[in-house]
Amino acid sequence: MVSINPCTSFSTRTEKMESQAMSSASVPDRFSRLNFWLLLLLAFCLPLSTSAISVLAILVSLSWLLEGRYLEKFTEIRTNPVCLAVVGYLLLMVVGLLWAEDLRTGIQWLGKHWKIMLMPLFLTAVIYERRRWYLAAFLAGISVAMAMTYLAWFDLLHYADVSPEHLTKKTFHVVYNPLLAFAIYTLCHELTWGRPRGGWRLAGWCLAGVMVFNMFITEGRAGQLVFFALLALYLFQLLRRQLVAALLLVAVLLPLSFSGSYLLSPMFKARVDLACEEIRQFELNPQTSVGFRLHYWQNSWEMIKAAPLMGVGTGDFKAAYARINQQRSPQVPPTDNPHNQYVLAAASYGALGLCALLAIFFAQFRQAGRDRDGLERLGQAFPLFFLVIMLTESYLVVYQTGFLFSLLSAVLYKQSSPLTDQGGA
Repeated sequence: MVSINPCTSFSTRTEKMESQAMSSASVPDRFSRLNFWLLLLLAFCLPLSTSAISVLAILVSLSWLLEGRYLEKFTEIRTNPVCLAVVGYLLLMVVGLLWAEDLRTGIQWLGKHWKIMLMPLFLTAVIYERRRWYLAAFLAGISVAMAMTYLAWFDLLHYADVSPEHLTKKTFHVVYNPLLAFAIYTLCHELTWGRPRGGWRLAGWCLAGVMVFNMFITEGRAGQLVFFALLALYLFQLLRRQLVAALLLVAVLLPLSFSGSYLLSPMFKARVDLACEEIRQFELNPQTSVGFRLHYWQNSWEMIKAAPLMGVGTGDFKAAYARINQQRSPQVPPTDNPHNQYVLAAASYGALGLCALLAIFFAQFRQAGRDRDGLERLGQAFPLFFLVIMLTESYLVVYQTGFLFSLLSAVLYKQSSPLTDQGGA
């Protein structure tokens, strides 16, 4: 008679069951898992490498196509209010080709928005239960980028255009500081409402302090501006049941924070003083960073007045601006970017374009107000973040922030549904 070891028999059966489960995983499930890891890498690379972002975005798109489940994906897209608002804005760009003078340039301009065109794709690829993983990957990426600025600050890292006085490559501070500001808010959000335990909580607050210090030794004024806006929002959210106390705290803490940063940070003081000086000297010398922006907005306003309802059409901003610039200020070089997303939308698509743009952020605020998923406060901060930084740059066109918009819109406004939840990665 043959004896059977129960432990060995159970172990064998378990291994067989796991093997069968792996082999029975459907092709769509495998591509869903693959996209989970690809999107994590994309979130990590946002502040680090545009080339890596491009490659990962292409791989996500291919995996998304091979995954199938098109009916489920279409259902999710058409039932998500934020996604519909984004699609509506993109459709207006397509319709704007009808009254554009240069169709070829218009198509090229439309192609520059491929980053936000990926938002519906990202929405259907994100796994609802693991949304905090994508946020953690983004925080990890910005931490690596921040570490590089500290190495440059201590004169330990040497590469082109970087010095202890200028810690980022060329004009990368235009992107880096806004990303850092949102990372600071995200980290504080998770430390406050995500409730990490033990040493992780202490380490997190230390990291937040290091990030705040880094904000004021780097140069990006848009990031510093939105940092204060997000700080005010964080305080209101923290004291949401004590509105008077929140108002008093914001009224006191924000001016103190600004004054302290101005007095203690030579870089911040220099950038604030430079901005004030450039505003004062605008009439005499418009060819400065702030002066150019004021000049672009003045000339763009003439474009808006000439076509207030529908704008000049998709892709025609550059040519229309050049004509007005030649008449009003030929001594200043023309531009294809007024460095303001609202001005760009109004000049290109008129009041329709401005309304379509604002509808996206209204949909985000509205969705965040309805959600009770633990990330609703982040869902309120995200549109505020973009509404502020878009005052100083066309950030939906800028590469890294365009991808940030698409990916985090998918993460923060994805809704729980049997159709969209594909299980774990």
